Amino acid sequence: MNDLATNGYQIVHDVMSEGEVHSMRLAINETIDRVAKALRAPFSTSDPEARIEERLDSIAHHDRVYALALFRAVLADSHRDPRIEMLAHHPRLTSIVSDLLSPLSRTGQVIRARAAVQAFSSAGHRWHQDVVRPAPDGCGSVRFACWIPLSDVDQYTGSLEVVRSAAHDCLPHESDSDSRFFIPEEHLPMQGREVVALKCGDVLIVDRFTPHRSLPIPSGRSRWAVAMWVKAA
Repeated sequence: MNDLATNGYQIVHDVMSEGEVHSMRLAINETIDRVAKALRAPFSTSDPEARIEERLDSIAHHDRVYALALFRAVLADSHRDPRIEMLAHHPRLTSIVSDLLSPLSRTGQVIRARAAVQAFSSAGHRWHQDVVRPAPDGCGSVRFACWIPLSDVDQYTGSLEVVRSAAHDCLPHESDSDSRFFIPEEHLPMQGREVVALKCGDVLIVDRFTPHRSLPIPSGRSRWAVAMWVKAA
């Protein structure tokens, strides 16, 4: 039995090459460039020379609304870049996904850029499960997520914290002021909480019912990742 089945999550090392991670970083940064050039503000105000870990926080220091517009554009559009879309047919990741799904058949995936941005109080995510209301289609068909950080992460730099378990159902969720679902602390087990540190190229696979959250990051920084939610019949 694999770690995903017994613990609710599994780490697979060295799935992505350095070049593939770099390409996804470029795709995100170039999405920011493209949107910034389409807006009326001078392109120089988008801090084009900054690394993606510092760029949005640096922009927000001068204009938080402008930075938030760029951030939301990345979340809404960067996954259409071929350098990120390639995750759907990445040879090694596809093989790993197939092995973990067996005997189920993969029916699709949803890929999105994800980030925790220190400048935005709503950027992090509280304890939650990826599937809140099981159903045979839609979100309910998601079986697990592949979470791919675009830089090394640990407890100090925005890694994920998970509740190690083999949960098979949804926990009670509430909705916050941003209409995002979260699990109140009283419904979470106190035991089995683990911080998952990853290196660039590693993939964290999280079962749809495994509670997890993103940890805080240092002031002035962002943590970027790409997630692929895998669906199966």
